[in-house]
Amino acid sequence: MNSNVVKKSEIKYEKATNILWKVWWFCWYLLIVPSGITALGYFIFFFISQDIYISLGFSVLTFMFSILFFYKFFDKYRNEPVFLNQTNNPTSRIHILFLITIFSLIVTPIFVFITPSDYSFELLPLISFCVLYLIVFYYYYFKPIDFFNASIGEFKHSISFSLASKQLYNIIVILNFVIHILFLSYTFYTKLSWLFALVTNFIFYFVTLLSTKTIRRKINDSIKENKKILKDLITFHKKYSISILSLIFVLLIQMPFVIIGIYSLSGPTPTLFELINAFFLSMMFFLIYLKIRVYLAFYYKKSLMRLSKNEI
Repeated sequence: MNSNVVKKSEIKYEKATNILWKVWWFCWYLLIVPSGITALGYFIFFFISQDIYISLGFSVLTFMFSILFFYKFFDKYRNEPVFLNQTNNPTSRIHILFLITIFSLIVTPIFVFITPSDYSFELLPLISFCVLYLIVFYYYYFKPIDFFNASIGEFKHSISFSLASKQLYNIIVILNFVIHILFLSYTFYTKLSWLFALVTNFIFYFVTLLSTKTIRRKINDSIKENKKILKDLITFHKKYSISILSLIFVLLIQMPFVIIGIYSLSGPTPTLFELINAFFLSMMFFLIYLKIRVYLAFYYKKSLMRLSKNEI
């Protein structure tokens, strides 16, 4: 009887200790360290700019970067880790790309909130995106989706870097980075470039989650049942690539009208020639999108057919 009481006490003590350690590591990696880096960054930015509001704006960016970067170190202390759980890579890849992009664009309204109305820093969305998107590349190194090694139960990178760089889903992630930079660069004069990019990313975040929901569940079930998942993984690559590609071209298609529309609110009404130019530019982007979609369809159809022949 006494032994049972002692065992229960030990279990409770162990659980309480684990909770306290988790709270400590949470505070250390996601509060103390980011706050310390942010404070140091503030003094550095203030020394360079001699402007308290610009220093505060960049400090917000530094704090967000620090939290996102150090989350991986806290992850190992969670009961269900995100980055150390190597079977949830397809889902994590979606979350990381979209959430970090969304966080980078949210920096702008936060900056506007803490600064006087006469302050205007149009390049902040571009700067924050360029800085925070580097975390996407960093985390993708830890969350590959090239193939699944069933013997160790983990997703792995391709055998060589040259082979990985030729995979369309990897190329599209880099293209997504480039197109967002172009969009934010060409529309930063509007002062609302972050809003259009933010809304578009929010929409495609949920579109991507919904469009890949079935195939991601199928991949997880196959991993648990120790079945082959290569065909399903290729299908996920296809759906994921199409979704990110669609996001890219929606930004490009709306870009001419974003520039003209915002300018017309505070300036002269756009001429018919400008509207026609914007329409044809958007149509050109749309036709390029259709052409790439067709190429993607053939590319992945060929990959699935090649896989089926090898299995025979």
